Amino acid sequence: LAAALEANSEHPIAEGILVKAKELELKPPQATNFNAITGKGVEATVDGKSVKIVSPRYLQDEGISTPEAAQDNEGETIVFVLLAGELAGFISLSDRIRPESAKAIGTLHENGIKTVMLTGDNQAVAASVSRKLGMDDFFAEVLPDQKLDKVKALQEKGEYVAMTGDGVNDAP
Repeated sequence: LAAALEANSEHPIAEGILVKAKELELKPPQATNFNAITGKGVEATVDGKSVKIVSPRYLQDEGISTPEAAQDNEGETIVFVLLAGELAGFISLSDRIRPESAKAIGTLHENGIKTVMLTGDNQAVAASVSRKLGMDDFFAEVLPDQKLDKVKALQEKGEYVAMTGDGVNDAP
């Protein structure tokens, strides 16, 4: 079900789910009525049933309890599968940091440039990635519409800001 929904998405999480589905030789059914839930997931209809792949924040906003098994995955991104509004399971993914990323951050530091990461990922994932890359700072659980506010706040402190991203959740 997750692969059926994510086949319509360009998000990096979708890519991870689709790679694993292909690896397992799964044949996902067709999804219709696809809709992105900004910063929180995706939803569609599969075989006549409402399916959502959502973030922990979505569960929290909807008052749905997070399963205990999904709370101990430090450094991993967790998404939840809802079937007809009911929690059906979760998927754990981890970021593969490209080898050249840490080198690029190092080059920025050598040139006196401070690096700050804004991410929609949870605190544990953000801390892990930030540490591995040698970032100066990070902000976790930032929704797309909040990223501009963070950039403006840095600028108001007199910082010069340049931003790069995957283009999926990087603008309101």
